[in-house]
Amino acid sequence: MILGILYSLQHLISILVYNKKFKFFFIVSSVTIFIIIYFLKPDTYDIPSYVASVDYPYYEPLFSFLIILLRPFLSNRNVILVIQLLIGVLTYLSIRLYIKSSKNKVDKFISLIFAFFSTAFTLGVNNGLRQYMASLIVFIAIWFFLNNKIIYSFIIFAFAPFIHLSSAMFYFLIVFIIYFAKKKYFFEKKDPTSRLELSLNINLVRLLFLTISIVLIMLLPIIISYTPYSEYLNFNITEGRVDFTIKYLPILLIFLLSEYYFGKIKKEDYIFSQLRIVRTFFIMFMFMFIFFNSLNEMASRILGFYFTLEMFILSLSYVKGYRKGALIINLSYAFAINAINIIGKI
Repeated sequence: MILGILYSLQHLISILVYNKKFKFFFIVSSVTIFIIIYFLKPDTYDIPSYVASVDYPYYEPLFSFLIILLRPFLSNRNVILVIQLLIGVLTYLSIRLYIKSSKNKVDKFISLIFAFFSTAFTLGVNNGLRQYMASLIVFIAIWFFLNNKIIYSFIIFAFAPFIHLSSAMFYFLIVFIIYFAKKKYFFEKKDPTSRLELSLNINLVRLLFLTISIVLIMLLPIIISYTPYSEYLNFNITEGRVDFTIKYLPILLIFLLSEYYFGKIKKEDYIFSQLRIVRTFFIMFMFMFIFFNSLNEMASRILGFYFTLEMFILSLSYVKGYRKGALIINLSYAFAINAINIIGKI
């Protein structure tokens, strides 16, 4: 319980970074709290299962190969510990990739602290190792895609399905959203004669989206029942898991508040703006799942990926100067019951 309180306290004192005099105190206290938490934290949730599976890994090929590669030299627990450390390094490298254009080293360090105390990292390194690792690889690949390095993007993405197949599938969805937004908003040709036609096209797209959304809401369980994910119907891996609607509503509120302070989508902040558009899509997409308790488990998996996306937005928004929006997201993590449970079992 004490560790959970420390975790919440770290987020609450993040308000100090908005006063230059207290930035150093925030950095030192955050590093201290991080060390205390991860030195004292017991293994909970999926970690014991990962440790037990080292002798007979049954995961996707690359993750299993990593375990097989390490286990001749280490105990079962230390094999998983090394993987957790690798995930930490991968988190650092992926966040650095997105914020590297920032010139302020102190702000970059603070944005990294935000990432390492985010709900995504906390859940990922202490529970969903494979999903989080694959999600990080997806976002590294997305960074290259956003910078028009398509070949590099596909090469990097190719590793993700061999770590966690379900998370890797989001890559193609995000690429489609980015490509569509790029064509329709960021590089739209300003031809006065086509404005009426464009307006009509946008209204048509909105009508189609609304219609398709309503149909999908009605048919979603039926559609899923014919996919490899039908096993997730009426299935909760974690006994007593909180209903998805209860999770979704506060997340929706934080999304709306942070987007209000982020303000208008700016074409000059291309990468940050594209991530915001992707985040908006996922919020709308997850809305459909609140109508079906039978999809609780699948919705929780999508929510896990959403948290990783939000981690990148949080770090990037801080170094980009969107401080109020970043503060709202970061303060909300002080009350993230799922992360606090994993840290300190309240």
